[in-house]
Amino acid sequence: MKIPIIAFLFIFFSCQYNNKEKETVMNTNDYASEKIAVNKEIVRKENADIELIAKRYGWNLIRTESGLYYQIVNQTKGNYPQKKDRVKIKGSIVLNNGKEIYNSKTDGMKEFIVEQSEDMVGLHELVKLMRTGEKANAIIPSNLAFGISGNGDKVPPAASLICKIELVSIK
Repeated sequence: MKIPIIAFLFIFFSCQYNNKEKETVMNTNDYASEKIAVNKEIVRKENADIELIAKRYGWNLIRTESGLYYQIVNQTKGNYPQKKDRVKIKGSIVLNNGKEIYNSKTDGMKEFIVEQSEDMVGLHELVKLMRTGEKANAIIPSNLAFGISGNGDKVPPAASLICKIELVSIK
């Protein structure tokens, strides 16, 4: 008598499990469309925040195709850095709330190889728009900075960064 009850319960719960499994299947096209819509809204809000920051600082920024916002403060003559050039910069990079994540006065000049180091993609893009001696104001959106994961204790997830830098040298 125990065997038929166990068999009945097994069949009953198996059927219930299969029904629940079918209920949770989602059309992948719907999921992808929803995910794209959510990401577009996040980018729209971040761009609106960036425009407010630029207005607060009184900056007239240019937006690149990738989404970097920048302004060259003083133009000089000379060459632009190319891939594999070693560059040195000084200045500061802060979060929207004013918390510094880099300052050359306390951290020293930052040196890296263009498009070869693990520094922020937005920083590489910015220095390629500058000549030696030029200063720039920029806002690097999160997707060109440290992304949705952030950078440990220094940079929270999905944070835009405010930069005031000078390109000191190109080698």
